[in-house]
Amino acid sequence: MKYNCPICSGPLALNSNGKQLCCAKNHQFDRAKQGYFNLLPVQHKKSKEPGDSKEMILARHDFLNADYYRPLADKLAQIVSEHQLGNATLLDLGCGEGYYSRQLRQALPQIDLYGMDISKAAVVKAAGQDKESQYCVASSDKIPLQDASVDAVLKVYAPAKDSELARVTSSHGLIISVMPGPRHLWQLREFIYDEVIEHNTQNTTFDGFDLTGSHQFSFTICPTDRHRSALLQMTPFAWKANLDQTKAIEAAHHLSIELDFVINCYKKQV
Repeated sequence: MKYNCPICSGPLALNSNGKQLCCAKNHQFDRAKQGYFNLLPVQHKKSKEPGDSKEMILARHDFLNADYYRPLADKLAQIVSEHQLGNATLLDLGCGEGYYSRQLRQALPQIDLYGMDISKAAVVKAAGQDKESQYCVASSDKIPLQDASVDAVLKVYAPAKDSELARVTSSHGLIISVMPGPRHLWQLREFIYDEVIEHNTQNTTFDGFDLTGSHQFSFTICPTDRHRSALLQMTPFAWKANLDQTKAIEAAHHLSIELDFVINCYKKQV
């Protein structure tokens, strides 16, 4: 395993029974019954239960497992495959309940995959469904992985510190970043805003990395009534929608919704 201690930053080693990580200073972290490690010490938390709640994770899991976002997952697997990383180590940063991790694992079984999220509820769900990958609860402000141990980072909307991305990626490290495209969820937004404007898709930059490729990837979905409501709750627009707007979305049977993404690839500077 390639974990670092979140307290002293020393390397963590798995004990002989595979149930505990320990560093040279004897900081210890038990493996949970679902298979993950909690590497977010209490002193690093900014709230009692940071990240998405159990209820939000269950709604997201229900929606994603219906495979509405499968084309995006397949596209990401294609991009990883095209970079010919072989038996590479990939970090799914902000992995949530693990949907993209599971799809990547299925498409590219040779990769060494680590999933990380600040939400314990999310990691519990992810680890419970994927016993082949490594999952941990952790903050992207201090990624508990060893220096230069990661060949590729998948970042789907997840926050990240440039310095941490540069530290954990290898000399040929790759970042695959997914952001909303100009018309992402356009039809949902029409219920909420008097005038819908396109998302600003100005390229994100990462210190120490060069942009090497950009893809705009779009498709349309038609969720069931239940899944359309779940989709709204997965987005920041849920906070903007009033009761009447929410009811109108719930009543919009057979609504086709555009999904629009910008996928950027970055290579570590030599």
